[in-house]
Amino acid sequence: MTISDKDYQTYSDVVYWLDPNEIKKYAPDLKEGFIWKEGKQKFKILKVQENSKTDGMQAMAVAPLDKNGRVDTSQVVIAYAGTNPSKSCC
Repeated sequence: MTISDKDYQTYSDVVYWLDPNEIKKYAPDLKEGFIWKEGKQKFKILKVQENSKTDGMQAMAVAPLDKNGRVDTSQVVIAYAGTNPSKSCC
């Protein structure tokens, strides 16, 4: 199985949903072990790092599930949120 560009885009979008300060997009169910389906492919969140109270960093490790429902650890992707211009600093 190969991770597509669309999959990478999905991961990049979803990682922003980890921030509880993003009221319109926040998804509290996005935790380690969460599985979601995108098209015909299922993915599992392996690890989440969310630091909204300190430095604002959000990241997650995600991997696809194979046809037997096992995590394909040869395809792990680390997705992280970039700078959020709507948040002020200093």
